[in-house]
Amino acid sequence: TLRGGEQTTKELNDKLQRFTEQAIKFTFDGGDIYDYQDAEGDFAGIPDGVDLKSYVAANWIGPGTRERKKVYRSYNENDYYREKMSSGPRVSKGPRLPKIPQMHDFQFFNTIRLTELFEKESLYEQYRHQVAQRKAAALSQGASEEVALKQAEPDPENAPQAITEEELEEKDRLLEEGFSTWNKRDFNAFIRASEKFGREDLESIALEIDGKSLDDVVEYAGVFWQRYKEIMDYERCIKAVERGEQRIQRQQDIVRFIESKLNSYKCPWRDLRFTYGSSKGKSYNEEEDRFIICMIHKLGYGAWDELKAEIRKSWLFRFDWFIKSRTPQELGRRCDTLIRLIEKEGEQEDEEEKMPTKKARR
Repeated sequence: TLRGGEQTTKELNDKLQRFTEQAIKFTFDGGDIYDYQDAEGDFAGIPDGVDLKSYVAANWIGPGTRERKKVYRSYNENDYYREKMSSGPRVSKGPRLPKIPQMHDFQFFNTIRLTELFEKESLYEQYRHQVAQRKAAALSQGASEEVALKQAEPDPENAPQAITEEELEEKDRLLEEGFSTWNKRDFNAFIRASEKFGREDLESIALEIDGKSLDDVVEYAGVFWQRYKEIMDYERCIKAVERGEQRIQRQQDIVRFIESKLNSYKCPWRDLRFTYGSSKGKSYNEEEDRFIICMIHKLGYGAWDELKAEIRKSWLFRFDWFIKSRTPQELGRRCDTLIRLIEKEGEQEDEEEKMPTKKARR
């Protein structure tokens, strides 16, 4: 077994030795780089006058350079044709025209004058570009500088004029006068806050607009109420604000009616009375109505959730499950009914006060 293994190992080593010798002698041109041998087959050194490095370099085949090609991973044909067309000869572009900033109607720019100034500047830049092209074409045909200039500008008196320093200052001033920092979100927040608090309560309006101080809101509101007709849908905005102000005025009238009613009693929590007439109903009693009106005067009209919480905490209704189980919306409807009764009582009192004066005149 050992002799058989040794014989197999020797055969494999001989085979590997022959393969190594053949690999060393391999060349692409059919020659042998190791031809410098003596008669016995040993390497005798490089002969004089032979540069081995130059010989290797002349027969060296280097690997090709790697090219990265753009792979279109989508089916967007616009990108494909844009790439193909961009590889062609470049065409000289036109002049760099001044870009008009985006001006919304709620930013209150003087758009008419600004458009005139930008158009004047653009026309002059286009004219200069055309003159330069005509002059270059004339010079390329062998014309002199003077002739080329005349051909480029045939009528310089009627040519577009450059914008003056005064007009540049006017343009900068008009751009600063507009509210460029106010976007659509800020404008909508201003309208909603004006509807909620009224146009005069600027402090509350400023708290509703993120990123705007009281001075910013005061400045914008002063311009808005002078030039609001420049906005495209100003009627919708103004109607919303007026509707909100009417609601605020209605709430103020309700508070005034309730305060006038309560001031006519020494202890309204105990002595307050209502003239129900035929609209008393069978659900609420007078003690519950008295508590609702007095608490609304304390909390404010519209605080129905707070009113329900006060009813549940009051010891007067610890066993009154009807009033404790009413929802805030039901309490609000009952409060409106009581307020109408109070308004009706006030109107009747005013008519009674006017009656004696009429009789006296007769």
